[in-house]
Amino acid sequence: MAKEMKPLTAEGYDHNVTLACEHTLLTLLSAFGSLKGTLRLIGGLVPRYLTPATPPGVPHHAGTSDVDIVLNLEILATENEYSSLANQLKRRGFMRGGEEGSTESWRWRHKVGEHIEVVVELLRDAGSELPGKAVSVDGEKVSALTIQYAGIVHDWYQEKEINGQLEDGMAIETVRFADVPAFVILKAIALDQRNERKDAADLIHVIKHSGTIEEVAALFVQRIHSKQHPDAMEAGQNALRKLFCDDQHCEGHMKLGSGAYANFSGSDDDDELAGLRLYASSLVTALLEQIEIQLAEAH
Repeated sequence: MAKEMKPLTAEGYDHNVTLACEHTLLTLLSAFGSLKGTLRLIGGLVPRYLTPATPPGVPHHAGTSDVDIVLNLEILATENEYSSLANQLKRRGFMRGGEEGSTESWRWRHKVGEHIEVVVELLRDAGSELPGKAVSVDGEKVSALTIQYAGIVHDWYQEKEINGQLEDGMAIETVRFADVPAFVILKAIALDQRNERKDAADLIHVIKHSGTIEEVAALFVQRIHSKQHPDAMEAGQNALRKLFCDDQHCEGHMKLGSGAYANFSGSDDDDELAGLRLYASSLVTALLEQIEIQLAEAH
């Protein structure tokens, strides 16, 4: 179940492809009918909605080249209409597999215009199962890939109305996407598992542009106080410390997360790269410290 590698630098991302991803998301929501409200968006399209660009304060996010959707299999299992999900996807132009010739039923391709093809990945919470396993949704026709702690987005999400021109006219849909804590947690865990530069860049972008450090920390504290998903919260914070913060092994700016963020910029200037490393490490460290301060003040 190998996944194609993401571009190594921001230069590899195209705004038109990001727009095609949103178009694909709108099309996908229409394929899920009355249960579209159970879908949750994670991954690289989320910053478009969490931190909408308002230059110069909030710059445009690098974008994305795919659409990652978390399914709620508990609801799917009780609804007969999902037995025809594969047919609904095919009717709307989706083709099974992440690339030509592939038959992976958790990855679907959707062509937008003449030259852009977007990959949609259907995911589910791993629960007690091994992450990376494809679990059937619609017989052998559609499946979802298990992702560790993906289920937090069923509880921790935001909503936004989006619109776009589809074949039959203007579509208006509500997208439900990971909120700031859920997004950062899942990105930190993903970065720790696969060391993709884009994950580091997405993570830092959202922390930086979601508000002040105090405001972002308050979002985490609110989720901690909810007492939902404590294991995911702990795993996410541990991943952040491991990837960005000082410890007995080395200083945070020398860690993989800090380096991945810096190198995603595509700069070949050593001083600039060093500055970006330091920035990423200090930002994450400040966030974790502020979470601890606010938790202590609450007691």
